[in-house]
Amino acid sequence: MPRRKQSEEQVAAMRERILDAAMALLQQSGPDVITIRAIAERVGVSHMVLYTYFENRAALLAALRERQRGRMQERYTDMLKRAEAGDVRAVLREALAHYAQAARRRPRVYQVLWVLPITSYEPPAEQRRRLEGHLQHLSRLVQLGIERGVCVPRDPLIAAATAFAIVNGPLILHHNGRLAGAALLEAVEAEAIAAAMSYLLV
Repeated sequence: MPRRKQSEEQVAAMRERILDAAMALLQQSGPDVITIRAIAERVGVSHMVLYTYFENRAALLAALRERQRGRMQERYTDMLKRAEAGDVRAVLREALAHYAQAARRRPRVYQVLWVLPITSYEPPAEQRRRLEGHLQHLSRLVQLGIERGVCVPRDPLIAAATAFAIVNGPLILHHNGRLAGAALLEAVEAEAIAAAMSYLLV
């Protein structure tokens, strides 16, 4: 008996379940364990079922990246709205502090995004696109700060890239094993955010 055709809502819900399972595996063990079989086992279906929703592993990973990019864009849009309506300095600090928060909350994901060599999980063009997205977001906040007279007038993109590097430098050193100790990391994180804000603000 042929399987009953699923509604668009059912297909979308199953795709989300699959992507949730892939993200959970990424957070627990890193990108190398994200296989069709491992995801299917986590979802509780035959691995062949996953091919109904994604053509292959590459398509699944691309969908996972796109979903994360969409969520990131929503956060950026919200931050920009709050900066336009309120205190751009506070939102800039929040945007910079987010990297340390993300690194603590999801260390394996942070390592994949910013520390590990480029792998099949994320091709070089995708990695550049992601970094450009982060820098564009920060540069919009910096530009708004310049217009409000709270940020030093300079090229917003260069300022954003510099602030990004100041804040992420200690995190990258910690996650590749060169900056050991939670207490030291926490202190350096705070200093890095303060240094970035000092660099940006008038």
